[in-house]
Amino acid sequence: MRTEQAAPVLGIAGCLAAVAALALPFALFPGWGAELGQYYTGGPLGVGAVLAFALVGVVVFLAGARGRTDATTAAGIAVPLGVVAFLVALSWALSASLDPLFGFPASWITELRWVVLAATGLVTLAAGLYARATLG
Repeated sequence: MRTEQAAPVLGIAGCLAAVAALALPFALFPGWGAELGQYYTGGPLGVGAVLAFALVGVVVFLAGARGRTDATTAAGIAVPLGVVAFLVALSWALSASLDPLFGFPASWITELRWVVLAATGLVTLAAGLYARATLG
């Protein structure tokens, strides 16, 4: 598979992984919505923007891969989108307090921030590969 075809697939996978990671705690533990909301809004920017960027990223990567948008334009949109999503996730991961999650019924919640960061890193990597493939 060529990079120009594989990169959008990788980007979509990263975007969906970020969305799934952020939604999973709410789906599994609906009674913890207030605490999760407080955790997600922690840090300088919170993590809500990452969710928005990930959803837009799916559309951008799909549009480029399916030819609805010029591949160079889609890659040009995906790169800053991925970088900003990664930086917002990084700021949240490094500064959000785990205090609202004291007593949370699943220990994996403390590692969720790193999963979100890895997913946005995957989006950024895929966007960079996509840009390189379309411009090269």
